[in-house]
Amino acid sequence: MRFAYFLALALLAMPALLFSQGPNADSSKNEAKVIRQIEDSLIDGKTTNADALERVLADDYVNLVTRGIGPGKSEIVASLRQHAGQSLPYTTEVEDMHIYILGDTAVAAFTKVYTAKENGNVAREDTTHIFRKDQGLWKLKISRATLRGSDLE
Repeated sequence: MRFAYFLALALLAMPALLFSQGPNADSSKNEAKVIRQIEDSLIDGKTTNADALERVLADDYVNLVTRGIGPGKSEIVASLRQHAGQSLPYTTEVEDMHIYILGDTAVAAFTKVYTAKENGNVAREDTTHIFRKDQGLWKLKISRATLRGSDLE
């Protein structure tokens, strides 16, 4: 039953993808660039960035982590403010980013690669971000992340 549901969703999404080559293709490319800039600001990999998250996260942001629901916007921003400007103990890079613009919704799917500065251990996190345009501004509504190969400890 689940397979049929996901197959139906994929088939329903297909016309939007096929017809995105029309007059809205330039608009979609521009919106994809905006989403990429937002992602880059969130993953600068140098310091904690509470201000960027404060601007981008929706008030009803949902954080889906491996163990269920993670901290929400207020908890994340408050935690980052405690460590404002501090260097991170790891570097962050992005691999294989794909951005899909579906009207007022955008999906960014990519892999974050964390490398520990102290010992060079590497972990990869498969990430999906779902944005919604709210009053002309893209807001991150849902984040889903699955960590794999966590040798950073």
